[in-house]
Amino acid sequence: MSKRFKISNKAVKSVMAEQSTSSNVNITDAVLNQSPVIKDAENVTINYTQPPSTSSSDEDEWNSMRKLINLCISYLEKEGKLRLQGVSAKEEIPVVHPIIHEITYYGKDTVPVDERYDPKGPNELFKNKIKREVCFQDLLDQKGKFISIVASAGSGKTVLSLRLAKAFSLPQRLCIHLKLMDANYEQPLTLRQLLLENMFPGHSEEFYTACFSWMQKNTDKIVLILDGLDQAQYSLKETSPKINYNACVPVKDLVFNLCRKHFFPNSLLIITSRPHAVLYLHELARPQVTYALGDLSVFNSHELFLVFADEDLWRKINTTSSQMLSMCRNPLMLQMIISSNIDPSEDIGDASTPTRLFATVMKNLTQSGHIRNTEGFNELLKRLRVLAFDATMEGKVVLTAKQLRNAQVNPATIHDIVVQLHTHGLSVNSCLFEGNTKFYFCHQTFQEHLTASYVVYEMPLEEFQEFVETSLFQEHWTVVRRFVCGLLFDLGSKAVSGDLQMKKEILKKHLIWQLAIISEKYMKMERRRDDEALRDKLFDLYACVGEGKDSSIATKAAEHFPTIIQLPQPMNSNLVPGFCFVMKHVTKQLDDLGLFFCFLDANSFHEIASVIKEIKPGQIGEMEIIGNCLQPSNIDDVIGLLRVVSDGLWMGYCFIGDDGRLRVANQDEINKIQTTLNKIQTGLKVYVDPGIILRSQK
Repeated sequence: MSKRFKISNKAVKSVMAEQSTSSNVNITDAVLNQSPVIKDAENVTINYTQPPSTSSSDEDEWNSMRKLINLCISYLEKEGKLRLQGVSAKEEIPVVHPIIHEITYYGKDTVPVDERYDPKGPNELFKNKIKREVCFQDLLDQKGKFISIVASAGSGKTVLSLRLAKAFSLPQRLCIHLKLMDANYEQPLTLRQLLLENMFPGHSEEFYTACFSWMQKNTDKIVLILDGLDQAQYSLKETSPKINYNACVPVKDLVFNLCRKHFFPNSLLIITSRPHAVLYLHELARPQVTYALGDLSVFNSHELFLVFADEDLWRKINTTSSQMLSMCRNPLMLQMIISSNIDPSEDIGDASTPTRLFATVMKNLTQSGHIRNTEGFNELLKRLRVLAFDATMEGKVVLTAKQLRNAQVNPATIHDIVVQLHTHGLSVNSCLFEGNTKFYFCHQTFQEHLTASYVVYEMPLEEFQEFVETSLFQEHWTVVRRFVCGLLFDLGSKAVSGDLQMKKEILKKHLIWQLAIISEKYMKMERRRDDEALRDKLFDLYACVGEGKDSSIATKAAEHFPTIIQLPQPMNSNLVPGFCFVMKHVTKQLDDLGLFFCFLDANSFHEIASVIKEIKPGQIGEMEIIGNCLQPSNIDDVIGLLRVVSDGLWMGYCFIGDDGRLRVANQDEINKIQTTLNKIQTGLKVYVDPGIILRSQK
């Protein structure tokens, strides 16, 4: 337990008498210097105060509050403007929000300890903890509670919190939005200084006194939003003493007392954070409700995309690499995809795979304000690769100052698009060598790409061979493995060193061997339930093949393609391109291709159907597409399958209705299918519904 201070009234009076002409900070320092240390301070109350200020009338208070509310609204207008690096908005930003779920949070094994690295990615983090999906209005309807909003980096926590603040701001209600990254003060301060004087400097003592007095009397009319608890320099794992409104103490004690509702008990308090910082709040200061942010909806990501780019670029990306559009559902990834495609590096070409995208982003960073390194970007990049690989090897996404120091990475040279730093109000040295300071890659995928870059470009050849043989094909390295394949197999005709060429051959040999052995095991499972793990491994390997775009490897993968195969349920859209790339090279007869309850959206189904309809007629015996989320436009994709499937096509509930529920084909869609069947010579039966079976009438 950390050290706490017990301060007697006698000590306070003695010090205040001696320091009556000194500043508040000096009074506090003197009190703390005279105070003994105690071990258990849970019930200790610190009562020392500032010198009393002149009281204000109700009219003075309300006049000051109207001015403060306008200051808050002006701050929100300025901070709430969404800006993408290197891309200008063509129009006003639409009101789009990530999908929001209320979750159960403090059960056993709720989230990975200290944000442990998880190759499944942050979108998988809360899937077993969801209570219900909520809307933006549900957050606005909360009153007098302490709630937290948790999400991974780049998910839109700050944008959402700013929009909440604007929505909460009413003529007779005060909403203060404070970025905790901007409140890493080293010196003790009062709650009034934290929320008013430091947020809105330059006003009179009378103004601050009147506002703070009103806040204490009207706690039910206050909304406090503390954005980015994970960016604070302190931890709230341990309890802090109960303090009064005028106590001058470290920031963490102020925040702890806000969480416990010792301050403004009837106010609404909202904290946003990465998951681990909220998980480790002391049990006395935990939120009553926790919400987790997911991705943007498909519609919202498209709407936001068009603010910064045009429909032509959207269609181009959809045609060349539709998985990039699924990545656009994360606001940070949307930014990177747009900026990389609008102004791609000449050395990279089209950013049509995640590997190419991140290579483009890293190249673009050399010409941005995010990297300030006098030694050159390439030297810094090598150090970041080492840092990322070591962290992934240890299974962490949270980095310490010691790790940065060991990697010789100076935080002053890196902006938060690469590593998120907590440097506000601190010198570089104190930030770098402060033991409790933590750092993050701004998105887990950055860590994975840099890790893969270390494996490809920095790891010695002998070590690389051992790593491929013993580690790379384990689940822990799933995403890194895709990037490694993308970096090595997508070299094309570029001139490469001998070591890189040898690494490519080593990896190619082991990938083909893995494809053969996993495919063989999968086919022997005879579609029993325990084939799911093997199927998932197989599709991860297909993703590796697709990332590298090497046709010779795809041809080998196609030779081992199972004749009976069921796609993952549900099918992650990131797996679709790899599956399609391999499917293009399949020439063997397939007995059954199951897209059964894969919940494919319109884009993913179109991408798969576009490949399948190009293979030879009758090459697939049976196919099931029930349990997907097709749009009316996908009827043309379904019709394209009719020449390829020879025996049975099970449709069932494969379309998504206007009410969001799955539906069977309507009469117009049935008529189109029947017309096509009548034009082709086929014995195919199309099972639209248990009572509706279509076949050629000629």
